[in-house]
Amino acid sequence: MITGVLNTDSNAGIYITDKEKSKSVNIRSGQYLYLSVRDCWVPVVIRFSPRSHSWIFQNLEGVDVDGQKVMLKS
Repeated sequence: MITGVLNTDSNAGIYITDKEKSKSVNIRSGQYLYLSVRDCWVPVVIRFSPRSHSWIFQNLEGVDVDGQKVMLKS
């Protein structure tokens, strides 16, 4: 399991940065994550939108992806 912050780059890449472990993990479109919302974890699917050329949370399109705290279970 990795918990960290989502970061995007200019090449349409996305990754989770875990500063405690000095580790980054690449994420792919369609991957299942948990989004931190207040004191709970909400399951989400991350997708790349070819129409807007940006990363979105499926069914939460109004929430910015970059900088969100997420958890990835392996």
